[in-house]
Amino acid sequence: MEKALRIKSKNWAAQIALPILILTCAALALFNIINETPFRAAAAAILISAALLHLVFLMRTRNFNYIIPAGFYIFAGLTFIAANLNKSFLSASFSSIALVLFILFIYILAAKKIKWRYREVMELAARSVHDTEDGFTSRPFPAEKTESTKTETISFARFLLKHAIAFPMIKKDKVIIVIPQNMMLYFFGIRKEYQKDSHIIYNYNGNITVSITEKDYRSYNEELTFDKLCSSFSELFLLFLEQHKNKQEDKIIKRLNELKFVM
Repeated sequence: MEKALRIKSKNWAAQIALPILILTCAALALFNIINETPFRAAAAAILISAALLHLVFLMRTRNFNYIIPAGFYIFAGLTFIAANLNKSFLSASFSSIALVLFILFIYILAAKKIKWRYREVMELAARSVHDTEDGFTSRPFPAEKTESTKTETISFARFLLKHAIAFPMIKKDKVIIVIPQNMMLYFFGIRKEYQKDSHIIYNYNGNITVSITEKDYRSYNEELTFDKLCSSFSELFLLFLEQHKNKQEDKIIKRLNELKFVM
């Protein structure tokens, strides 16, 4: 029997609702069913902004899969611009390209190639915790040490960022692995301090400290023994670190992808 999760699930199909709406509007614009110039201009501006947003994700993560949604939004926006200029051939061409990119967009969403992994990390960390004795405490938890070098730790941090598993902050004496619900706040520099989100600190001397926020702790469906939850977080990322060092990143991604959210 599949184990029920401790973090409530979300429907990934909701992520494609906006692209479907955009593609529908682009088709209506192509056939002049929507012919209001201000509407088309506004739609184009919104779509180009969405494309720029995904280009920022691309630059920050170095995950080239973000080219596909960025391209989809760009060509969908160009469809509206060409319609406003009465360039029917260009509008048809742009909308055709947008349709192809939309299909690819659906694929990479279904394959979880650009998925932010907050929920998976929270769930995997909780799976090995079975006690419910002690509740939340705000104090940092000192975890076991690591023998990884500074270079290995930084390389691991960049891997986590590429796959949106966590957001790293690389300092002179440590790497801070932040596990935010909304990574966009860090991508755009809106949030520069990490204390408001759960995080793991890897000092280059090998010491590890885990901090889980009350907000994240309360997101579980049951009260878990706090120290054991912190320890489990540390063990999970130490396992990921070792797999990264051994060139087994595919095992990390596979484990995250195989996690099934059951209602």
